[in-house]
Formats: sequence, C-alpha cells, structure tokens
Amino acid sequence: MLGPVELAGPNGVVPFGGPRLRTLFGLLALRAPRVVSRTALIDGVWDDDPPAAAAKTLRAHIAHLRGGFAAAGLGELIATRPPGYAITLPPPCIDAHRFEAGVQRGRSALAKGALPEAITHLRAALTLWRGDVLADCVLGEWARAEATRLRSLWHVAMEDLLAAELTAGQHAVAAAELESLVARYPLRERLWELLMRALLQSGRRSEALHAYQRARHHLVADLGMEPGTELQRLQAAVLNGQAAEPAHAAKAQSSPPHIVIPSPLTRLIGRRAELADLYHLLERHRLITLTGPGGCGKTRLAIAAASEVAEGYADGARFIDLAPVTDSRLVASTVASMLGVAEDPTVSPLQALSKTLRPMRYLTLLDNCEHLVDACAELVSTLMRTCPGLHVLATSRQPLGVPGEVVFPVPLLAVPPRDPEGGLAAVTSFDSVQLLLERSGIDTVRNLTDADAPALAAICASLDGVPLAIELVAARTSVLTMAEIADRLNEPALLRVRRYADHPHHRALDSSIGWSYDMLDPAAQSRFRQLAVFAGGFTLAAAQAVWESSQRIPAVDVLTDLVARSLVVVQHNAGGGNRYRLLETVRAWAGDRLAEQPEEAQRVRSRHAAHFLAEAEEANRWLRGPAIDRWLPHLATEHDNFRAALAYYAELPDSLPQLRLAVALSAYCRLRGHYTEGRRWLETALSKPEPEHETARELVGDALARAAQFAFLLSDYAQAQQYAERALARQHPPAAAQTLRLLGSIALERGDYERSLAHLRAALAAVTDPASQADVLQRSGFTEWLSGNVDRAHRLLQEAFRRYQIIGDTENAASTRIHLAATALYQGRLEQARELADEALATFTKLDVGEGSAWALNLLGLVELRQGRPGDAIVTLRASLELHEKLGDRWRQASVLEALAAAHAETGALDVAAELLERATDLRKAIGAPVPAIERPAYERLVLTISSTRQ
Repeated sequence: MLGPVELAGPNGVVPFGGPRLRTLFGLLALRAPRVVSRTALIDGVWDDDPPAAAAKTLRAHIAHLRGGFAAAGLGELIATRPPGYAITLPPPCIDAHRFEAGVQRGRSALAKGALPEAITHLRAALTLWRGDVLADCVLGEWARAEATRLRSLWHVAMEDLLAAELTAGQHAVAAAELESLVARYPLRERLWELLMRALLQSGRRSEALHAYQRARHHLVADLGMEPGTELQRLQAAVLNGQAAEPAHAAKAQSSPPHIVIPSPLTRLIGRRAELADLYHLLERHRLITLTGPGGCGKTRLAIAAASEVAEGYADGARFIDLAPVTDSRLVASTVASMLGVAEDPTVSPLQALSKTLRPMRYLTLLDNCEHLVDACAELVSTLMRTCPGLHVLATSRQPLGVPGEVVFPVPLLAVPPRDPEGGLAAVTSFDSVQLLLERSGIDTVRNLTDADAPALAAICASLDGVPLAIELVAARTSVLTMAEIADRLNEPALLRVRRYADHPHHRALDSSIGWSYDMLDPAAQSRFRQLAVFAGGFTLAAAQAVWESSQRIPAVDVLTDLVARSLVVVQHNAGGGNRYRLLETVRAWAGDRLAEQPEEAQRVRSRHAAHFLAEAEEANRWLRGPAIDRWLPHLATEHDNFRAALAYYAELPDSLPQLRLAVALSAYCRLRGHYTEGRRWLETALSKPEPEHETARELVGDALARAAQFAFLLSDYAQAQQYAERALARQHPPAAAQTLRLLGSIALERGDYERSLAHLRAALAAVTDPASQADVLQRSGFTEWLSGNVDRAHRLLQEAFRRYQIIGDTENAASTRIHLAATALYQGRLEQARELADEALATFTKLDVGEGSAWALNLLGLVELRQGRPGDAIVTLRASLELHEKLGDRWRQASVLEALAAAHAETGALDVAAELLERATDLRKAIGAPVPAIERPAYERLVLTISSTRQ
C-alpha cells in the first residue's frame, strides 16, 4: 500500500486489472481487518459520481477480486460481513501496518536513548515506503485523509531517524539527505533545524547561517510567519560562535527537572492514529484542545502525546490539573504557581506569567478546563498573543473558543459488532476489548474461550467504547464472569468503583457525568434528562417534540450547548441531516435523573410516543413508489425509538394507539425482514380489549390481516389462515382484496394451486386501482410459474412489471424482476435470467430488503447451476440460505437446500447432497408444504441419483 498497490501470494503477484479494482482493494486494505461498509466503498471508489448501478458493480468487482485471489493461491481473502466487506489478512501482512509498528518501536527506543535500536527500527520502517500511499489508486475523501495520516507519520519517522543519526555522529551523511528533504518540504521547520545542526556539527557555520535565511524566506513568503524559537536559537548560536548540541542529546540523559509530565501506571491501549495526528498538529499549531465526553480518555491521550514531544521544548513542559480549582478567579494564579512563577504584588498573576514565558519555548498541558472555560480562554488567549514560544495542549469537554485553537475530538475506542463473527481472535482485535482484557484479572483473561466473544462484544458495545466505563467494568472481573457482567450492564452499581488514587470526579463514571450536569442551569438540566427517553438517537425535530414548548430558549441553542459540553454526541450523516445521541452510559445516568421526576417522565414518554406514532403513519404512506428510498432507511434508523414508543403504549389500557403504531410499522417490518418482531407487536396489541372507537373495527381488521401476513412469511400457515379469515369478516372490499391475495399465497405454498388462483381471481375482481391490480397480477404470475404454466406466468408478470414501472413502485418492480428471472430460467434464457436477478439484487441491496436479496441470490445460484458452474452456485446459494434462515422463511429454505443438494451432487459430493436433501425434507414436513410442481422434476432426478449411487 505504501506506493502502487501490490499483492503477492504463493503463486506470485496478483494482477488487479483496472484502477477501480486496485482502488477497491486498497480501500479494504486501509481498514484491514475491520469491515468497510458498501456505502463507504462506493464513496471511496467513485467519490462524488457513483454510477446508477454502483451496488451491482461493486458486487461484480468483489467477485472479480475473489477470483483473482483464489487463482493466486490466497483463498478466501475477502469476507462478506454486514454491512460490507473485510480483508482477512493479519496486520503483519500489510506494509502500512508494519510501517506504523516499526515507527512506534523506533520512537520508543529513541525516547529511552537507545540510539542504535531506534535507528534500526526507523530505517527498516522507512524502507517499506515505495512511494505515496496507494499511488496508483483514485481515492475518495476518507481514504485521502488516511493517506495523509500515513504520509505525516513518514515525515515524523524520517525526522526522528535523522535526529538519531545526528546524535550518533553521522552528521555528514545526514546533512546531504537533509538538503534534499528541505528542497522537497521547505515548510517543515524541524527539517531546517536538523539541517542547521548537521551543518554546525560539521563545522560549516556560514552554510548553517545561510540555511536559516533560506528557512525564514520560505516561512515568511508562504506562511506569513517568522521562524520558531528553536530556529532562532540556532541562529543565535551561529552568530555567537557557540557549538550546537547534538540533536536529541537529552535523550541519552535522564529528563531534565523542568519537564513534569505524570507517568501513568498502565500502558495506553490503541490510539496509534490519534497520537500520530497529535504529533503532526503539535508541529504546526500552538493551541490544541482535546474534547470529548467524560471518561473518553482525553487526559490519558494528552499525557501520552506530551510525554513524547516534551523534550523538544528547550525550556520545559508541565502538566497542570485544573480539576481541584473551583473559583475561576484562581486559574491564572494556580497556573503561575505550578510553573514556579514568583508572586509580584505590582502585577497580576496573568501579567507575571506572560512576562516569564515570553522568551521561552515551553509546552503546557492544561487538564480539565470544562468547568472554567471562560477563565481558561482568557488565560490562554493572552499567553498565546504575548508568548510566541508557548504551546498549549488542553483537555476540556467543550472548546475554549480562542482564536487559533485547533479542536481535536477524541474518538471513543472501536467496538466489535454485538453479533461478532470469528470467535475470540476476531473480537480481541478491537481496542475496546483489548482495554477490557488489559485491565481485567489475569485468571479471567487466561480462561476466556470463543464462547466468551459475544459477552466481550456486548460489554464494549453497550459501553460505547468509553475507556473509563470499560476500566470500571474490568474491575468487576475479579468476582464476575464476562457473561455475568454482560447480563448486569444496566445495574448502576456496576460502574461505581472506589479509586482513591484518582480525582474525585474520576472515581466513578456517574460522578463524572454529574459534574457536567451540575454546571447546567435548571432548564437545561431538565431538557438533558428528558433526552434519556430516546433510544438509538434522535433528530433536532424529535428533541423539539419531547421538550416542553413553553421553554423560552430555542431547542437548537440548548442542543448546541449540550453538544459543546460533550453531553450529547453529534453524528454527521453523509446523506444530510444530523442525528444526535447520548452515549449509553450517559443515557442511563440521565434516565435515573428523569425517573426521579415521575410526572415529568410520564409527560416526556407520552410526547415521545406521539411523535413517533406520527412519524410511522406518515412514513407508511410512502413505502411504495419512488419515496421508499428515503423513508425505509429513516424508519430503520428510528427502530429503537419505535420499540420504546410501543413499550409505552403497551402500558396504557387503551389499545388504540398501540394498534395504530403496530399497523403503521408492519410494512417496514416486512420489507426489512423483521417478521417475528412485527408479528409480536401486532399480536400484543390485539390481545387487549378492542378499543371503543368508531374506526376500531376496520383498524382491528387491518391488524389481523397484517398479523396473518407475518405468520404466513414465517410458514405458520394454520395461524395465518385463521388471522386472515377473521380479518375478512371486518374488512371493506379494497382491504378484503389484499386479504384474499394473502389467502391465495397461503394456498400456493401448501401446493393447492387451483384454490390459490381462485382467491386471486376474486381479489382482482374487487380492486380498481393500478397498484392493487399489479399486486394481484404479480402473485398470479408467481402462482402460474410454480404450478408449471411458465408461458402464462411470463405474460402476467410482464403486465405487472409494466404497471409497477408506471406508478414508480421500485420495490415491487424488483420483486417482479425476480419472478421474470425465474420464468426466463425455465424457458432456457439463462443470460437474461442472470441480468434480471442481478438488477433485482442491486435494488434490494440498496433498499436493504432481506427477503428480496435472498430471492435474487437464490435465482442467481440456479442460473449458475444451469450454466455448469456448481462451485459458484454453492457459494451463491449458501448466501441465499443464510438470509432466508435469518428471516425465518422455512418454505424458501427448503427449496434452497434442495438446490444446494443438486449443486453438491454435480461436484460429486453425494453424501453432502443427501444430508442437505434430508434437511429440506424435514423442513417440508414441519410446515406442511410440498415441493412446488415446477421444481419437482429436478427434485425427483436428484433423489434418483442419490439413491442409485448408494445402492
């Protein structure tokens, strides 16, 4: 990756083909072994101009790469993991990972004064660099940012190597290399500093002075700034005839007494990328503020960064903790006292500080500024303006707001998915899990197995990767197993641990949050705790809906303040429109405060439920047609909020709002494959007494029909039949037509094609609108195909497809494409069948409709089998089976298992085929569904092949 993309396997170098394929592999390798979503890959490969069929093209590119890797002897190098793909290479196989690790080892050795070791590691890391990062790839925005980070680390490593060589006395060689580097990078002051040192150590004073003049010319002309304190000091040394001390000479000695940075008792986990970014920022900026919520690791990261760079500040570095300071008037005097500035009754502490620090090159780490923001801002602003050699690294839950400030939001540690794949090894690759294990008891860690992976993932995901929360939980491993901790995460006491060595606000996470809460005024406190009602985040509009409308301060102002104080996290969406959320630990704390106000909690929950009921009913109107692309993802985003709203309505005696919300969400649940949950929501509402309302009869009929549909999708035909018949007794003709169509589907899967078609004819006679007519025609065509009337099925499906296109129903048009692919398959038009199934898969992948994707993969596997490619068919059909199993559709599982058995039989694996066929038979017996007529000839041939071979 460090240069043109190159991959080598046992059979030699892998040819990539076009630049898109190289870029795709490069993007995956940048994040390896983490998963990269399909959306991120599409953005990375095509940037702002993706093709209309980007999802389909991406899938084709992945398939092409997999084929090339297999041919090169690399096997399954790309894994499909929701929501995208991942490279399964271990980090040492990737040069960028080896480069970062080598630089880290080299810098650590340099910090200890081990010059030969440092030079060896740094030089080995730099030799990996064959050119710019992914030099032959076209990179999108996020990949360019990652490339910039690696490029910055190269600069740091090169400068550290040259500094080490100068200290080791290799000044002549270093001077020649530095001349080349300053010509290429004339704005990097440290290169000029090293060049001047090299020239001075070689006795070339006039050239060293000329180097300073050249450096000043570039800095003034291009940046409008004078050289920094260190360059000026070197110039003075030349003019005064002094000898220049070797670069990093202090590394060979103990740290001078004027560097006072705490030495943490535990090692820093992860944070390599963040540290590299901070090193780069500290080279270019004088004020950097690390921001983030309480417990996110601001202080720990700032100390690590300051410790690494402290000796580059000639006059020292100092850590100053402002947590104990409660009076803003004492900030300047506290800082002055900590820096050893003598009191002067004739001037203020700030003036005394400014006078002392003005000639110095000094680094100050101001920790915990959030409760003294205004006073810290005044202090820092004055010192920045009057002391050109002063650099400040601050930590605060909100920015200081000082001109020239660079805000560095500290990210939370990466967490694994809640349903991890790959066992313990895969889960422990995440920084949050590594921290949990590092801080846990030795016996606990030693005895972990793959069975503990889900618990580890659940713990870290529930704690949002907040380092302090993870450390507090880790302290419980002396008495609880990981599984027991995962089960108790909602217990407040779990995150309370006495820590006498830390400051009071760090003794427990709840007190850390409480500190920020106490700084809010009463109105803001009320609004903050009310946000606990949201599950899974919220929009500004949703926050406005739950907050009291009588509040005078605009909602956007309150939300802005809560974000600035790191109590609320903002999530910037690429598609537009920000979302907000409380970290789960913060939300639990706010929920406790809300529960202390029962009347307020009741009002807030009522407004929350009413808002999401209105959202669901509005969205339900748009779940067919062109607007589905916008509304379906929106509903998925609010899934947890809908659960919370339904839970609230379930507590009320009146079933009407609960029925309305369950009905409004049923189409979404069907499209997204939430069959079991959608059915449960409806059945829970239907179990209550029928509401006394004039629209209740029709609403209950609608709920029964939708419950019937979910029971049908889960192959519970008897219950589906019962619900549908009860629904018919309450429905008017248009709604009754939909239920008749469902009864036709139930009869179809039970193998009663005549009864199915009779229901569908009755349904068609009862509808007049184009959408409903298209629905019945589509189901009729599907029934004719399964019964064996392929030509008639094709005509009906073509008519349904035409109507869906006219009304702009994307989802149903894609479903009809799948059925048309099936008729094309049985008519021998294999290439057309493949194209239709591919187009449908692209649509369903974009909409994230699991049922459609599973069907499309099923058809693609059948096409591959007919084309004589059983190996490809097995891979595709397995993917289809996994989706059908996830959905719970046992009827389609049986057919896919039979197709898989046929594919294995084609490869000669008859024992495997027999086992798969037996599984399919057991499924069909369990649900009472025969092999469809259209599939029976192939099924009977397969049975005969297996039985004859076994005799």
